[in-house]
Formats: sequence, C-alpha cells, structure tokens
Amino acid sequence: MPSPHSLTCSGRVCKNSRMHVESFHYQLMQVDLAVEFNSPLPTGRSNSSTDVNSAPGSSLGVKPLGNQLLSVSPSLQPVSSFSPKLHASKESGTLSRSKLDDISSIDGVNVDEYEAGQPDPIETTQKFLDWFSTIEGKMERDQEDVYRNYLTVVQLYKEACDGFLTQINETSTCFQDLEGHYEFVEEKTRALQLACEKLLHEQNNLQTLADTMASKLSYFHQLEAVTRLFNAPGEDVCLQPEFTPMLAKLDECLEYVQQNPKYKDSELYQMRFRQCMTRGMTLIKMHMIAKLRALSVEVVSKKPILAKGESIKPAMATALFYVKFRTVSPPLRTLVAELEKRCVSHKEYNSLLNDCYNCYFSIRQQHLEPMIISKIQEMGPSQENKLQFARVGLAYLTSVCMDEYTLFYNFFNTGEDALYGFLDTLIGYLYDYLRPRIIHENKINTLSELCVVMNVQQSDIPIDENSHLAFGYLIRNMLQDTQQRLVYRAQALIRAEIQGFKPKPADLDYPACLQASDSVSTADSIPEVSSPTPSVAGSISSGYFTSPTIHELDTGDMYHGWYPTLKTTLKLLTMIYKCVNQTIFDDLSQEALSKCLISLKQVSTTIRDTKHPVDGQLFLIKHFLILKEQIAPFEGNFVHTTKEVDFSRMTDAIATLFRDRGSLLSFGSWFGAVSQTITPTLVDSYLDARQEIDRDLKLVCETFILDMGKAAVNCLAKFMDQVAGLRIRADVEASQRTQDLSMNSGPLRRPPVSLKNKPYARPEELQKIMFDFKESVPQRIQWTVLKLSTYLRDPNTEMILMRPIQSFIIESYQSFYDTILYEYDPTLTLQAAQDPNGFRLINHPGMKDLEPVEKIAGWVSDLVRAELRKNNPEFES
Repeated sequence: MPSPHSLTCSGRVCKNSRMHVESFHYQLMQVDLAVEFNSPLPTGRSNSSTDVNSAPGSSLGVKPLGNQLLSVSPSLQPVSSFSPKLHASKESGTLSRSKLDDISSIDGVNVDEYEAGQPDPIETTQKFLDWFSTIEGKMERDQEDVYRNYLTVVQLYKEACDGFLTQINETSTCFQDLEGHYEFVEEKTRALQLACEKLLHEQNNLQTLADTMASKLSYFHQLEAVTRLFNAPGEDVCLQPEFTPMLAKLDECLEYVQQNPKYKDSELYQMRFRQCMTRGMTLIKMHMIAKLRALSVEVVSKKPILAKGESIKPAMATALFYVKFRTVSPPLRTLVAELEKRCVSHKEYNSLLNDCYNCYFSIRQQHLEPMIISKIQEMGPSQENKLQFARVGLAYLTSVCMDEYTLFYNFFNTGEDALYGFLDTLIGYLYDYLRPRIIHENKINTLSELCVVMNVQQSDIPIDENSHLAFGYLIRNMLQDTQQRLVYRAQALIRAEIQGFKPKPADLDYPACLQASDSVSTADSIPEVSSPTPSVAGSISSGYFTSPTIHELDTGDMYHGWYPTLKTTLKLLTMIYKCVNQTIFDDLSQEALSKCLISLKQVSTTIRDTKHPVDGQLFLIKHFLILKEQIAPFEGNFVHTTKEVDFSRMTDAIATLFRDRGSLLSFGSWFGAVSQTITPTLVDSYLDARQEIDRDLKLVCETFILDMGKAAVNCLAKFMDQVAGLRIRADVEASQRTQDLSMNSGPLRRPPVSLKNKPYARPEELQKIMFDFKESVPQRIQWTVLKLSTYLRDPNTEMILMRPIQSFIIESYQSFYDTILYEYDPTLTLQAAQDPNGFRLINHPGMKDLEPVEKIAGWVSDLVRAELRKNNPEFES
C-alpha cells in the first residue's frame, strides 16, 4: 500500500506532469499561432517553486529562437508566466484565466494524501519495508518520470518540428510548383508577347507599305480626274473652283513622275500628265483671249461716234478704256498667274503667254491709236513751236504710259519687256511726227532745248512703292536723234564760227571796242572776273557764273567787249552742257576750246602788230581769264583722247644699227632688229584744254610782267648791261691769271671792279640815270595801271599783276644800288660796310640823288596804290 507521502509525491508529480503537458501543449499552440501569425513566442519563468522544479533537471521549458524555431531549455516555463490575453484548453484549444489560477494554486497541496484518504499505519517491519520499497520504487519512477517527461517533451518538440518540417517541405514544394508554373506562364507570356510584337511589327510594315503604295499610286490615280475635268465641254472650265487646285496637283504629279523615271509606265504617265497641263494652260489662254475680245467688242459698241478731227473726251476715254478693263482683271489675273508661274520652268508655255500678251496689246493699241493720233494732230507741230509741241506731247504720252503700265499689271505679273515694247510703239506715234523736224533743225539753241526737255523725262516715274516706269528708256531713240543732230551742228559751228571765223576791223579795234562797250552796257551787264589767287596761273574764282543755263544765252550785254570766238565758244559749251553724253561733251568742249585759243592767239598777234604789244598781251590775259572763269562750273575733264602712231622704236632701232656699223653687214642682226621694231605702236594722246589755258595764261602774264618791268627800269637796265660786260671781261682776265696757280684748292674770287673811271659811271651820268629812273617809273606805272583797268576792270586782278612788276622794279634798283655801293669805288667798300644805309657814298660828290632801296620800295608801292585808287575809287589795298 503506498504511503501517503508517496501518493502525495506521485500525485504532485502527476500534477506537475499535467501542468507541464498543458504548458507544453500551450507552448505548441503558441508555436502554431506564431507560425500562423508570424509572431514571436512568449517567454518567462514561474514565480512558484515545487520539488520537481527545484530538482536538478526535474523541469523542462520551451523558448522560441527567432520567430519560427524552437529550442529546449532546462527550466520549463509555467503557465502563469503567459500573458493573460492568451487562453488555451485541451478541448477547445483555449485557456481561461480562472483555470490558470486554479492550476497554479495546487502547488501547496499534498496530492497523495488527497487521493489516498486516510493513510494506513505501519505496524510491522514488513509493512515498513513494503512501504519503503514502494516508496523507493515510486521515487525511482518519480526520478524516471522527469526524464520521461523530458523525453515526452522532446518527442513533442520533435513531432512539432517534424510537423513544421513537413509543412515547410510541403510549402516549399508548393512554392517550387508555383515557381515552375510561374516560369511556365512567364515563358508562355513572353513567347506570346514576342509573337504579338512580331505580328504588330509586320502589321505596321504592311500598313506602311500599303500607305506608301497608296501615296505613290495617288499621283497616278489623279490622271483620270484631271483628264475628266480638262476635257469637260464648255469654255468656262477654268472658272470652276477645282480647276486651280487641280493644276497644283498636276504639278505635283509631274514632279513625282520626273523624279521616279524607273517606275513602270512612268514615261507614259509623264506624257499624259504633260498633255493635261498643256491642255489646262491652253484653256487659260483661250479664256483670256475670248474675254478680252468680248470686252473689246463691248467697248467699241459703247464708244461714241465722233466727227472728223474730234477727239474723245478724257472722262469718256477713262471710263471705256480703263475702268471697264479693270473690272474684269482680277479673275483673269489669277488664271494668268498660273500660266506665268509655269513658264519659268517650262519654256514651251511662253508661246501661250505671248499669245495672251499679243492679244492684250493688239486690243489696247486698237483703242488707243486713234485717240493718240488725234491728240498729236490736235497739238499741231509746226516750225515755230517744236519745243512746246515736244513738251506737251511728252507730257501727254507720259500720262498714257503710266495708265497703261498700271492697267497691264492688273492683268499680268510678268512681261515687262513686252510691256515696254508696246509702250515704245505708243511713243512711236510722237516720234514719227517729231523726228523729221529734228533732223532738219539747224538751230543749236532749239536742239539744246529739246534735249533738256527729254532729259527731264529721263528719270524713272514712280507708279507705286514697288514699281517705276522707265520713261527715259521709251524716248531714248528720240533723245539720241536730237543729240546726234546737236553734236553735228556743234561741230559745224566750231568749224564755221570759231576755226573759220573772219574778224571784222571793228572786232580787232582794241581797246577802242572796250571803251565803246562801256557806253553801251551797264555796270550790271559787265561780266565780273573774279580775283585770281596770288599765283596768276592759279584757279579763278567762279563767283559770277554758278551754273550754265540756256536762258543766259539771250543776255547779249554780258558779252560786250569779248571777242566773237570766245562768245561763240562759251555759248556753245552752255548749250551742249548736260545735253549730250559726258564723253562727247569732253571731246566737243576740248575741240571748241582749242580752236578758241588758237583764234585768240592769232588775234593777239594781229593786235600786237597793228596796235601795241601790250594790247595784244592784255587781250590774251583778259580773254584767258574770262575763259578760265567761265568753264570752271562745267563738270568735265575737257580732255580729248586720240590715237597716235609711235615710230620711236623704229628710229631707235635704226640709230642703233648705224652706231654699230659692223651689224649693217650682218643680215641676221639687221633683219632681227628691223623685224622686232618694224611695226609702230599706237599710243594714247591726251589734250587737256584746262591745262592748255593755264599754261598759255601763265606764259602771257610772265611776258607782260617782264615787258612792263623792263620798260620801267630801262635806264637802269642799260647801265647794268654795261656793268655786266665789264664783269665778264674782268672774269676772263682773272681766269687767265689763275691758270698757273694749280696749287690753289679753289677758284679765286673776282676782286671788285672800279666804275669811277668809266665814262658811263661818272657822277653826272649816275645822276642822269637816277633822274630818268624816277621819271620813267611813275609814267610806266600810270600807263600800265590804265591799260589794266581798261582791259580787266577789276582792281584785285590788276593788283595781282602789278605786284610782280613792282617787285621787278625794286629788284632792278636793288642790283643797281648794290653795284654802285660795292663796285663804284673799292676804297669806299669798307666805309659802306660800316654804314649799311650808304650815307657816306650818297654824300659823295655827284651822287646826292642815289637813295636807299627801302625808300625806293616805299615810293614805288605808293605809286602803284595811288594809280589803282585813282582808276578804281572802291579799291582797298
């Protein structure tokens, strides 16, 4: 019979075992929950202590490792350590908090005693031994129960782990199957995608190919529609709305077929497309011509019937000839623009466009010709009013041409050459009336006026912002005929009135004709000659003559006192200036000026021979200054270029042969030299009229100044000539004396000559020379200034010419004074050097009239100013 203690212990063990089993079961449930919910297992230790728990190795516990792995622990976790929120039981798998409290309260109760009831007393030794063996067996079993419990727990753990592994393996198998299925599905999907993409790509290629073929075939499909439209009956096919777009499509079709000549039947389609285009352009031409002709018939029907010599009124002409044409121009211009646009690249359509031009111009000429001819006849050209007729006629035709220019571009966008040809025809009506009268016109003045009138029309006439009418081009033939006639008459005038001029006695009566002109002409009509620069050969100011105009040709008073050839030359230059080409003007002006200079020089020679040399010189100076001044405003070079034959190479070669006499006998050298130089060369020869005038003016001024100066100091000049002869003889003697002095490094200076022993240098002779000098200088200055005033009538120019004469007189006296001062008596030279004014020499007996140079210079200057002021009160020095 087991003892109560053993029962108690056994019951406690069983209780503990149940507790451990329940705890383990709970742990397994927690493991399942953790596995299901992927949450960590609860951990912890019991606060209660039992014999089993206190025994070494008597209890086992379970704790989680990570989230899903379990490990065995030496201490078993009691149920009370779990969270009260978690419940478990054997039946339902849940634990209530009350059951956990009941289980935890059993630890302090003797279970064996509770189960066995009242213990049996040990009365004998045998009972004790039995009890002890029982207890001992129980203890052994109790000790084994710990290990059994542990084994059970381990087995439970193993089973749980095996279950876990089984589930994991099953799950892994499921995942592997799922992965295999996924790869299979993915592979099939990828294959399906590739197949779809391939099909889509093929579809796109086929669609692109179809679209490309359709786009390319669309050009060929247009042929039927174009042919049907262009072959439609009726004359108004080109007025249909689809006509112009169809032309644009036809251009595209032609361009495409031309760019792809390798296509099948491309040449055939190109030919048929071109035929359709030609048909379309022909329809435009036919419609244009039909419309213009119908409009012309309408204008003719509304044109009033006029009597002979009567012209249509301007308002009626504008309404019929311009307004009605402008009303029908917009639709026609749109159609003609299509034709003009295709003529640029296809020249074969130019004939169609020219047909339109010809029809238009013929209709316009049909209406305008009677009106223009009637207007020209109404103006009535005659011999007396050629200029007025030309002005009015050109003005009228200018307005007509402007209207025609504007109207033409209401119908067309191109055709400027054809338009100017038509306008040239209209100008031809005036040209036919005017040309015979121009050819037979002999008056240079009239021809010059005609050139001016036509030159005014040379500039372009603005029509609008982007177009101008070149009217000068239309009247070019008329202007050229007038210029040719003007040049011909100018050359005839040069030959007859300048080169072949025969002067009358009155023309050579200088200066009487100048004095006679003073009584005829007023001060205003006398041409002013501007003051030249200090250099007589310099430029002359052109203050009087600013620009040549034809109106000045009639002011005859301004030419009084001028030689007729000079008048004719200046008139001619004025008339042809700006009327002919600049090159022609340069040639004519150079020829006229050259002939004029020759005639002036010839007249000057005649005047010098018949009157006085000074008159001839002043005649040239006066006319050269006038000529120089009057041609200054003309824009031109006055240079005439001619071709001349240059034989200098031949003469040089022949001279070389004669210098080398041996080469004359050598045929090879002689033939080589001659063959290289036998051909003369052409060289340009330039004749500059301006330079020729300047050169001749300078020469005659220098001659005049020298002659006047010599005449004023003639007495001093004779004395200085004798002194010069004496010096020459002294130099010869000195050179003979120094021939033997070869050691001298330089020439010996000639010693001063002594004049006091010479008969022409005696004191009374010197006094006579000074007396003649002081007497001749005032007379010559007075006479010279009077002559200058008579010819030039300009105090400034006179002063310019008198200054060199004054300087010449002073320089001559300076030479005379120095000669007397240093060579009259060598013994007085040292005294003269000490007294620069020469007072010692002047105080010499017989030389009291010899005065210093400064005094003579002031005296001469006062004489010149006084004479200029006397003849010209307004003169200011």
